[in-house]
Amino acid sequence: MEIETVSIEVIKPSQPTPSNHRSHQFSIFDQFIPHAHLSVPFFYSPPLLSHQPDLIIALIKSSLSKALTLFYPLAGRLKSDDSHIDCNDEGVKFVHARVRHCSLSQALSPPRPHQMMRQLFPIEHTIGGELLGVQVSFFECGGIAIGVYLSHKVADPRSLCTFVLSWASIAKSGSSVLKPIFDLASVFPPINELPPCPGDEPDIAVPDRRVIVDKVFRFEASKIAALKAKAKAKVDEEDPTKMMAVAAFLWTIFAAMDGDGKKGNNSSSPRYCMISVPVYVRGKVASLEEHTMGNAAATPLTKPMAPPIDLSAMPELVEAMRDVVRRVDEGGLVKRRDGGELVKMMEAYIEASNKAYDSEGELGLYEASSWDFPFYDADFGWGRPGWVGVVNGAFANVVVCLDTKSGDGIDATVTLSEQDMAEFESMAELLKYATPVHNALD
Repeated sequence: MEIETVSIEVIKPSQPTPSNHRSHQFSIFDQFIPHAHLSVPFFYSPPLLSHQPDLIIALIKSSLSKALTLFYPLAGRLKSDDSHIDCNDEGVKFVHARVRHCSLSQALSPPRPHQMMRQLFPIEHTIGGELLGVQVSFFECGGIAIGVYLSHKVADPRSLCTFVLSWASIAKSGSSVLKPIFDLASVFPPINELPPCPGDEPDIAVPDRRVIVDKVFRFEASKIAALKAKAKAKVDEEDPTKMMAVAAFLWTIFAAMDGDGKKGNNSSSPRYCMISVPVYVRGKVASLEEHTMGNAAATPLTKPMAPPIDLSAMPELVEAMRDVVRRVDEGGLVKRRDGGELVKMMEAYIEASNKAYDSEGELGLYEASSWDFPFYDADFGWGRPGWVGVVNGAFANVVVCLDTKSGDGIDATVTLSEQDMAEFESMAELLKYATPVHNALD
């Protein structure tokens, strides 16, 4: 896939940010986020108005400028002390590009579509303290990709979705249906001293500095129903969510893996294994509304589960995930808004990370995150996207689950080391329930 850059511009808010909004304070949640980006490509299939790309570019740029007036911190710059954003209206990088010698369908087909998709983001053009970058790429077949590259320091996946849906609404109808709220720091104030964040230390961000890869595995509705049945301990028990059923199943696969070769090539016995499950606190704290911007999720760890960890253990694995949700819901973090509880969770995460990556493969640590948000409602005026992806790359041992476009399945983007991925995708039990996505538009 060859990318031709047509133009690079800086888009600024359509109206200046008021003086009383010139500084956006980070919350304690934001403080713990490492310097990484959320990278989400939105793909729109032909036929579109792509024979008039100049009109589309003009619409997207003008609506982005209006959206930045509402989402003013995104057009600012991160200060060197990582404590706040200077909302100075410097703007965001906007790239207009053409994709040569490759159709939209080909771009989303093997080999390694996620490695190719990194070219659909303005990564090379976004530098310094910029928080947001957008690249609009036109395919020769008439399809369009909108790559949104947003600093994780200022937004979690829910915030990113709120921003994109608001921007799309402005493009389609002239006004936003969503109103962002920037008051997370008033509910969860920052603290002065932090333990080192995961990702600030190279061994935690990329174990052994090995090459990491992303691949997508689709769980159809019928397979999810089968996994839910296996994950349910009793007939009268509440059904596990789609996400919990899929995460519990993947947990069994990860536990059975060799562990990046650390246990030796002849070992196939399950390991002690644990999962970090981000738990969003919007809706759990009365003063936090759905469209509160920032990072509003705790990342508690499940207890390490002892082998054997197989499909028969799925009810126990689901209960372990429910337990960490209860720990957030019923503990001091939500009830007393106690930042000290979050510090304890992060310290536990760092300790587990060190054990997982410094040991002889005795502990497996993974993060399973549900992006259960309406990304497919991002209609800029030419219909919903044909596919929404997630491009990881900074962290290994991560699973991100998005609903499929139909809403009844799950696309799980799995990020592992190259060696682990080769083992993972060859696991026979995995392929009974999940299908590798070879063309996301099919």
